[in-house]
Amino acid sequence: MLRVVLGKGADRHTEGGIEARITDTVKVLKGSKSVCEELGVKVAMENHAGDMHSLELKSLVEQAGPDFVGVNLDSGNAVWTLETPMENLENLGKYTLTTSLRDTQVWKSDNGVTAQWTAMGEGMVDWAAYFRRFRELCPTAPVQIETISGFNRELAYKREGFWETWPKGQPASLVAFEKWAASGSAKQPHQSGSQEDTEAYQLGEIERSIRYCKSLGLGLKK
Repeated sequence: MLRVVLGKGADRHTEGGIEARITDTVKVLKGSKSVCEELGVKVAMENHAGDMHSLELKSLVEQAGPDFVGVNLDSGNAVWTLETPMENLENLGKYTLTTSLRDTQVWKSDNGVTAQWTAMGEGMVDWAAYFRRFRELCPTAPVQIETISGFNRELAYKREGFWETWPKGQPASLVAFEKWAASGSAKQPHQSGSQEDTEAYQLGEIERSIRYCKSLGLGLKK
């Protein structure tokens, strides 16, 4: 696996906004198509740290060419673009080549909502329903767990100026997202005292995540 980042700080706030970054990326991908085809490589694009809403990422894939460009599906990053992981799956499932999944707890806060990524089964995602739909939309994609948990991030979409970097304004997904977030409860961040403590905390997160996924029948030979 080779990880490539296009540009420095390539997000919604750089000159030209996210649409300019999508255009740049499509150009690079199209220019790389012949090499990818020669090597038998497919490119999995990720909404990294909330850079793109799923509909923006879908547009990127379709413009670049879904015959060799797909998606690395990240359920945690979906929340940072104000959409539920299930809606993110619905929009991107058929383009999914691989995954980096995690659970999330979300709750209302002064300027919008606050989110904390969690171990699988300890947040708000209905994983049984999620994986039923996952099997229908992307049955050959691997289920991979990425835990970067224990910290809180406020998604301050009610703060003045927030939507200026969204070229099409508030996404339709916001309505369903707010309804989903209303059922969440606040979660305190993990207070780490040392590097060893942080490593032990994250190890515990991944171990519980794997146990939970196995309880759903994932990773078990039939």
